[in-house]
Amino acid sequence: MTLRDYLMPGEEVKFSSRRNVRYGTKAYQVILSDRRILLYAQRGALFKNDDVIVQRLDDLQGVRYSEEGIIAKRGIIRVQGFKSEMDLSGPAEEIKTLYQQMMRFM
Repeated sequence: MTLRDYLMPGEEVKFSSRRNVRYGTKAYQVILSDRRILLYAQRGALFKNDDVIVQRLDDLQGVRYSEEGIIAKRGIIRVQGFKSEMDLSGPAEEIKTLYQQMMRFM
């Protein structure tokens, strides 16, 4: 399956990360649509399996951005929903761009 298979009818992709972002111990591509945040990765060497995590934008209560490091800066976004919390991390420039795109929907 491809990422398009996970989009709802009429859902429009607004932003897609160029580099992978870490969520927990795994790396994902972040896709921001007009309705949801999707974390997407294909896992497996021989038999590919899709790994998808979804957070609805309607359920967001807050988004917080911070940076760590001196030389190799790492950005961190904490996405707070009604029942869940996501910590996304990666290169500061990529995470900052993702944060700015998310703020358009808040």
